[in-house]
Amino acid sequence: MNRVSHLISPYEIVAKSALPALRAMVARRLKDDHHMTQQQVADCLGVTQASVSNYARKTRGMMVNLESDQTVSRAADKIAKDLSTKEPDRREALRSMTEVLDYIRFNKLMCGLHGDLEPGFQTEGCYACEGTFSGKEFDRLKVIAGS
Repeated sequence: MNRVSHLISPYEIVAKSALPALRAMVARRLKDDHHMTQQQVADCLGVTQASVSNYARKTRGMMVNLESDQTVSRAADKIAKDLSTKEPDRREALRSMTEVLDYIRFNKLMCGLHGDLEPGFQTEGCYACEGTFSGKEFDRLKVIAGS
């Protein structure tokens, strides 16, 4: 039996890596595509201006590159577009971000990072991210992302 010195939960990895990466993606789009200031972006995302500055300088939200996944990238586009409106529906944006994070976890986009963070943990064949909703379909996310 393999002994693991740590037992890092997929939710920890999502909270510390995927969520900041997704926020950074949305922040970049709000700033670059929708011409918002860092403070406006911070207000939209419910984070500090310093966090947005760190996203811009790539000192935060860079532990995992999610831009290469088309579904995540398109969803970030849509979330930014929705948040850039005059009266954005923040609950809908939160729901969309949560669904993106579920998609990231269920599609095992964090396994490489998990292996790096916890070298003694065998990620191959791991099903920890599947949970009880492994068969959940992401139809709504596909609509959001235009897939």
